[in-house]
Amino acid sequence: MIRRHALAAAIALLAFVPMPAAAQRGFRDTLANPTTPEEIALAFGVYVAVTLVIGAIVLTIDRSYVRSIEARLSDDPVSVGVIGLGVLVGGFVVFAALGAVVALLVDAGAPAALEAVPTLVGIGISVGLTVINTVGMIVAGLVVLRRLRDEPEPNPWLALVVGALVVQVLYLVPLLNLAVAVFVVALATGAIVGQWWQGRTADPSESESHEQILDS
Repeated sequence: MIRRHALAAAIALLAFVPMPAAAQRGFRDTLANPTTPEEIALAFGVYVAVTLVIGAIVLTIDRSYVRSIEARLSDDPVSVGVIGLGVLVGGFVVFAALGAVVALLVDAGAPAALEAVPTLVGIGISVGLTVINTVGMIVAGLVVLRRLRDEPEPNPWLALVVGALVVQVLYLVPLLNLAVAVFVVALATGAIVGQWWQGRTADPSESESHEQILDS
């Protein structure tokens, strides 16, 4: 389920592709549930391509942010994972509560257009999970490169490619894909939340000097 949410934003782009509606539905079904080797190869290629595009955007905006996420994960992965899992569970509960409240309001006479609110929020969550999942893959690539090449500061662009390939291969394995998805997204979520909280409470000069060190 997490994997599908993480890819929902990319699949939604198919709505803008000039192809028959039946072909769009068939393509989406193939990406969601590939069965033949050809479909698995196609889905894998699309997943990796989407990850590379989003990862390139993330790294272009701020590479130091990704390095700070990796540093936070290395310092205390257990606490980061627990925080991330808590945030994900809490977000799911809040989203479910939002849907229930909207349904009650519409039943009570509120405008039917209000039903679009959970859909819009769901799209936002899908986009957020896509970015978080991609950040987690980049960090996974950094970890793999540190182990294989013994580099103190691996190239984040190479880490993006390695992480996308390694994690997406694991995503193809039934049952294991769910465990890996939860693991990657929970760790990345916890690190991002921790980084946000630190930036919110830290002195601006300290935060700026820390970013300069990560960029160097």
